[in-house]
Amino acid sequence: MTSSRTYVPAADAMSAELEGEAVILHLGTRRYYRLNETAATVWAALENGIDTPNALATRLCECFDVELAVAGAEVDRLLAELEAHGLVRPAGGA
Repeated sequence: MTSSRTYVPAADAMSAELEGEAVILHLGTRRYYRLNETAATVWAALENGIDTPNALATRLCECFDVELAVAGAEVDRLLAELEAHGLVRPAGGA
């Protein structure tokens, strides 16, 4: 978890929970994305204002049997992927 940036869901990303997973629609591209339970937990945390990689990793540790270092690496990877698809953005528009 090297990033100190904060993240928010993109304004044009809509989500719905579906059987423990999440489905996200990017309104701009009209593409759907399916998140597994772990990624859906991160997404829900982002929607509830948990916005730093450290806090997101801690949330994963609360929900799953995972070490903080492992959770942190997965959060970093997931945030990079979500950002690349335009589903999250750094808070403040940076």
